[in-house]
Amino acid sequence: ARQRILRSLKTLPHEDVAISEALGRVLAQDIQARRTQPPTDISAMDGYAARSSDLSNIPKTLKMIGESPAGGSFGGTVGQNETVRIFTGGPLPKGADTVVIQENTVPNGELISVKESARAGQYIRKAGLDFNEGEIGLRAGRILSARDIALAAAMNFPWLPVYRKPRISILATGDEIVRPGDPIGPNQIVSSNAIALQAFIEVCGGFAVDLGISPDKTDALLQMANGARGTDLLITTGGVSVGDHDLVHEALHGAGLKVNFSKVAMRPGKPVMFGNLNGIPVLSLPGNPVSALVCALVFLYPA
Repeated sequence: ARQRILRSLKTLPHEDVAISEALGRVLAQDIQARRTQPPTDISAMDGYAARSSDLSNIPKTLKMIGESPAGGSFGGTVGQNETVRIFTGGPLPKGADTVVIQENTVPNGELISVKESARAGQYIRKAGLDFNEGEIGLRAGRILSARDIALAAAMNFPWLPVYRKPRISILATGDEIVRPGDPIGPNQIVSSNAIALQAFIEVCGGFAVDLGISPDKTDALLQMANGARGTDLLITTGGVSVGDHDLVHEALHGAGLKVNFSKVAMRPGKPVMFGNLNGIPVLSLPGNPVSALVCALVFLYPA
């Protein structure tokens, strides 16, 4: 039954949204990095950029000839027995192949005494360590998490292509139910299905449209079901069993509903029905709140 529902639904078009609005959305296209990160070799620590060949005999005194801060650079070249003060994120200057962390040095003006050796490549983040330009960082179909948003931002994407949120209409049915807070008769109960399904749809990334509660009258049901026009799916709750007042199947069938299947060998949830009403997919769920939510998990969530 679930596969029959999925085969009947069309993939929604995609849209571009600001990256700040993309959390929880479904990515519509692969995302390729627009830049290389880091763009050049940079220091992973605060310390001194040096040549590892100068540090074979420790202690060693080096002459500081400049500095390389994050966001800046040192334009010269580190020569024999020279060093450049470097900060975390600072570009590695030409000639240097290692970073001595500042904890292993004793500065005295421009003379820096190195107390421990450092091998080539130590405390250096190589260019492209995170990603290279053109590399695919995120694949289409992914539900974007906070981590994904951070990665996309780092890859220089202010906008992301995502699938449009599905608009799903909800129509509760039955003379026996009323909205929370409305006057309630002695033989009525408070409707919870529509509210629960609305929350379920929104937490799954959809946009819910509450059409209200239809009484057990064919004309009223059809009139309220017309409110689903322009949405991607109509969900009804209640009225799909075999009682004299279970009118959903009969009413919608008279309006052109083409039933794909009716009733499923499962419990709870046996009376579930799926079809198409004049181009709008219709999923009719039982009125029992537990059955309705079980069917939502089994049939609505994958859709």
